[in-house]
Amino acid sequence: MNLTITPLNQYKPNFKANPLTVLDSGEQLIQQATTRDSSLFAPFEKKYDKFTNWLAKNVTSKYAESKPIEYLANKFKDSKNLFQHTLTVGSVITSGLYMQRTYTNKDLDKDRRNTLVVNQGLTLALSTAGAYMLDKFLNGWWENVTAKFAGHLLEDDKFYNDFLKKKNAIIKENKQLKEALKKGEKVELKSIPKIIDLIKENPKFLQIGKQEAKDLLLTKVKGMSPLKSMIVFGFVYRYFVPVVVTKPANKLCDMYLEHKKAKEKAEQK
Repeated sequence: MNLTITPLNQYKPNFKANPLTVLDSGEQLIQQATTRDSSLFAPFEKKYDKFTNWLAKNVTSKYAESKPIEYLANKFKDSKNLFQHTLTVGSVITSGLYMQRTYTNKDLDKDRRNTLVVNQGLTLALSTAGAYMLDKFLNGWWENVTAKFAGHLLEDDKFYNDFLKKKNAIIKENKQLKEALKKGEKVELKSIPKIIDLIKENPKFLQIGKQEAKDLLLTKVKGMSPLKSMIVFGFVYRYFVPVVVTKPANKLCDMYLEHKKAKEKAEQK
C-alpha cells in the first residue's frame, strides 16, 4: 500500500482570525485556568482566600467600618470622582500610618519627629492636589484615546474621526455661545457627545448578536476612565512624590534642624 503524506506546511487555513476573537478566547482560557475547578491554582486560591479573609477581618474592616470612612462614603457616594476619592483615601491611610510611626519613633529626637511629620503631611497634601489637577488636565486627551480604543474594538476606522468632528464642532459652537453669555443672552452650552452613547448608536455595535459581547465591549470602554485615574494617581503617589518631592523635602528638613541647633548653641553662649 502506498501512502502519500502531505507536508504540514502545505496546509493553509481557510479562514482569517479576528484579533478580537483571539483576544477574547485568550481571556476565556485565563479565566478558566484561574477558576476553582483548576487543580493547578486550587492550593494557591485556598491560601489566598484565607489571607484575604484574615486581612479583611483584622485590618480592613477596622478602617472600612470606622466613622470617618462612613462619613466620606455617604458624602461622596454620588460623586463623579468616586474612583479618585477612593485612591486618595487609601493614600491618606498609608501616609497617616507612616506619620504615626514617625511621630512615635523613640530613636528620633522630638524636633526631628515633629518636622518630619509636618513634612510628610505637606507632601501628602501637595501630591493629592497635584494628582487631581493632572487627572483633570488629561481628560480631553484621554477622551480621544478612549474613542480610538472604541473604534478598534468595533473594527470601525471612521468612529474616531467622526467623534473628533462632532467634538470639535461642539467646542467651536460653545465658544460662540460663551460670547453670547457675556452679552447677557440666555443660552445653554452643549455637551460633548459621550463615547458610550455613540457606541450604542454605531451600526457595527448593533450588528453584534450576543448581549454578552455587547456588555463586554462597553465594559472595556468604561474601564478606560478609572484606568487613567489609576495611572495618574499611581504615578504621583508612587513615583513623583518619592523621587521628586521627598528627597528635597528631607534636605530642607535637615537644613532647618541644623539652623535651629546652631541658633540654640549661639543663645547658650
